[in-house]
Formats: sequence, C-alpha cells, structure tokens
Amino acid sequence: MAWKRAQSEEQKRQRISEIVSATARLYKQYRFEDITLTRIAEEADFTRSNLYKYFSSKEEIFLAFLKRDILTWREDVLRTYGNRTIRSIETFASVWVDTLSRHQRLLDLVSILSSFLEKNVTEEVLIDFKRSVKGELSVLSELLCRAFPAFTPDKAGEFLELQLASTIGLYQITNLSDVQRKVLDYPEFRHMKIDFKPYLQKTIECLLQGLATSSTSRS
Repeated sequence: MAWKRAQSEEQKRQRISEIVSATARLYKQYRFEDITLTRIAEEADFTRSNLYKYFSSKEEIFLAFLKRDILTWREDVLRTYGNRTIRSIETFASVWVDTLSRHQRLLDLVSILSSFLEKNVTEEVLIDFKRSVKGELSVLSELLCRAFPAFTPDKAGEFLELQLASTIGLYQITNLSDVQRKVLDYPEFRHMKIDFKPYLQKTIECLLQGLATSSTSRS
C-alpha cells in the first residue's frame, strides 16, 4: 500500500480507528499475550514502523480499544435502565449484572487492566485513559443518584469503585480453562465452584444495601 502519514486530525482519528478495529478483530482469534505489534500492523495493513507513529506499545492500543468498549457498555446501561422501572435493589442489581454480562470482551479486558494493560504505557496515555473512564462513570453516577435518592455523588462513586473491584475478582476466579472446569466437576470439588452472575448479583445487592443504609443513617 502507498502509505501516507495522516495530515489532518480527522485522518489521524481514522488511522487510530483502523488500528483499534484491527486489534478487535485479532482479539476474536487470539489471546492478549499472543497478539503482537507485528500482528496488529499486518491486520491493519500498516508497517510496524508506521504503527509506532500512532501507538508506542500494544498495551496502549488495548487501552484505546478498552475505552471504546467502556463507552459502548455505558450507553447500553443507560438504554437498559431507561426502559425499565426499578422498584428494588434486587431489580437494579439483576439488571446491572445482566448488562455487564452482555459485554464479555469488556470483562476480559478489565480483568487484566491493572496487571497488564496499564503497565507498559506512558504517564500521559494513562492519564488520558483514566480521565476518559472518569467521564463515563460520572454519567453512571447520575443514574445511581436518580435510582437511589439517598445516594450522594460520593456514594455513587464509591459503589462504582467497589463493584469494579468485585467484578474483576469474581471474573478472574470464574473465567476458567477447560481443565479447571473439569476438575471442579469432580464431586469432592463441586462446593468450590463459583458462578459469576449469581455471586456478582448478591455482591451488588449487598453493596447497594450497605451504602444506602449508611447514607440514610447519616442524613
């Protein structure tokens, strides 16, 4: 291909989008650790040296990829709750978990966010990513405050942080290999099996109940 470096901001955004989309296609076929910059460049029809004009590491590309998925999830959350009447904490938690479960790739990437994706990027890139995430979560904070009038923005933010930690932990211990699943099917180990959705729903219910109660008791 007769490659030309992007001359305008719009062209630059287009090139970045092509690289991120190429990475998304590769992620359907390969694990994170098996995806290389060379593979990404080939999939995007770039040379590796040209790829470096837009991203300095594979992790940086994946953060851009994850930002896109977080936006998609946030839009899904607002759309889903907008079509429902939330009458209880249990209903809210069930809808929250169902919505999260529809975004398997998001769960995959968030589960390796701190251990891999944030490790090999510059301070500038990491700040940009976290500001983007903060903006998306602030919208969800408004949703929580509408659903639970006792919640302050601080309480909503606390819930979002705690549910994220809980989601990552539960996903990591329930996203098992075939061998792990086989062993847990042995009668002597079945009590160790944890199902992601019901455990997360119970966790979300407990978090909401605890935060709502503490907010009420202080008011």
